[in-house]
Amino acid sequence: MKYSTSLILISMFLTTSCTKFLEEKPLTFLNSSNFYKTKDDITAAVYSVYAPLQTYYAGGGYANMTWSVWELPSDQSYSNDGAGVIDNTNIDNYAFGPEMNYYNNWWKNAYLIISRANTVILNVPNAVNVSADIKNSAIGEARFLRGVAYFELAMGYGDVPLVTEQTTELFPTRTPVLDIYNFAIEDLKFAVQNLPVTWPKGSDYGRATKYAAESYLAKLYLKMAGYPIQDQGKFALAASASKDVIDNGPYSLYANVMDNWNPSAAPREQIFIVDKSRAVSNGSYFPLFWAPRGLPQLAAEPGGDFIGAFLPNQTFYDDFPDDDPRKGEFFMTSARSYMDTSLVLTLPQPIVAKYWGPMYNTGTDQDIVRLRFAEVLLIYAEAANEVTATTPEAYNALNAVRSRAFGDNSHDYSSLTQDEFRKAVWRERDLELCFEGVRWSDMVRTQTSRNGTIFDYKNINNFSPTQKNMLFPIPTIDLQTNLKLTQNPEY
Repeated sequence: MKYSTSLILISMFLTTSCTKFLEEKPLTFLNSSNFYKTKDDITAAVYSVYAPLQTYYAGGGYANMTWSVWELPSDQSYSNDGAGVIDNTNIDNYAFGPEMNYYNNWWKNAYLIISRANTVILNVPNAVNVSADIKNSAIGEARFLRGVAYFELAMGYGDVPLVTEQTTELFPTRTPVLDIYNFAIEDLKFAVQNLPVTWPKGSDYGRATKYAAESYLAKLYLKMAGYPIQDQGKFALAASASKDVIDNGPYSLYANVMDNWNPSAAPREQIFIVDKSRAVSNGSYFPLFWAPRGLPQLAAEPGGDFIGAFLPNQTFYDDFPDDDPRKGEFFMTSARSYMDTSLVLTLPQPIVAKYWGPMYNTGTDQDIVRLRFAEVLLIYAEAANEVTATTPEAYNALNAVRSRAFGDNSHDYSSLTQDEFRKAVWRERDLELCFEGVRWSDMVRTQTSRNGTIFDYKNINNFSPTQKNMLFPIPTIDLQTNLKLTQNPEY
């Protein structure tokens, strides 16, 4: 994709033909002058902004599991070389490269979301016979998605081009990362003010809400308080935003943490998801990358694909407390077949169980959970502790996650110093949110690993991250297309 040219072209047209939320169908581009006439037009336009999330977070291609850029470099997981995905191994070994599909796909789909959002933001205000509330809500969704896309681009690549609905430059230069974060903040603030608390059940499942926007604001503020911005004043903003979600949002912890990935469980803890049910899209292939490789007899139907490209780091597994019930929930050492329930196989090594479930030729029905209430509780605990050391409210948030894990308050924290509390929250994030695509960003943000600093960590091949790995490489194709772009250091 020639990104810069595509941005300008896509901003002139709009994707339609969405008859069900996030349903992937061939896209038809219509001139904006004959579109945006009705509420249905606006809804279709908004749905088109969501569509790239299907591949942005979890594409179905064998070597295109883009989420691995946030997972494999961490001290929790590693690449199964037997799966034959060389890029996975390179990411795991910190050999990040600008030619890799992963970085190209992340960049490309992020800017596809941004450009479609820009089109909605530019054209929706001109719609006639549509109420202001509907317009503002549509713009709020577009700005939510644009804000999240810019947040994650900045988190991964640092300085990136800032392209808005007002951009006329065909080949934009990179904008300082602080400006990108601040732009994303304004987008998310607008979304907080204009999105509903909930949507009607049914086909609106997965749409952004007021408290999803505020949760991402809290997450963004927490990132800005850490490396590389290190703006300590953002802790107070992270605490305030996350506290509002805790106090006023419609979320609560499941009694069973595994219900977060149970397609049959009613939504409760999930704050923002990508709907990947096989009835709506092509199903989720992300779980297949965590399934035990070479054991298709465990699938829900003949021919179910077990890719098995990602494995839990054995050191992390060994380090996970044996008395923590989550160890038996998040990992498995044996598995029962979904086709033949009498068949139970002992696995050659521990396998991640968070995403285990019935697997089919078309993937699974499991949604991609991008942000959940447990993380917001931990954001609040960490941020509040930095503002005022070890307040009762901070303990309550941290211990809510602990109490759910153990089924009672027998393992709650108390009487910690500020530094001890900080490390306890980091540890709880490590345990509770493992394999959810947050650990590498946490390692970068805090500049720590379980071995000490982030640079002290050594993976199973004895490789350690370096300063170069604090940012992803700008894709080669974009450097070639836009000669005003510059590469990140050492690539």
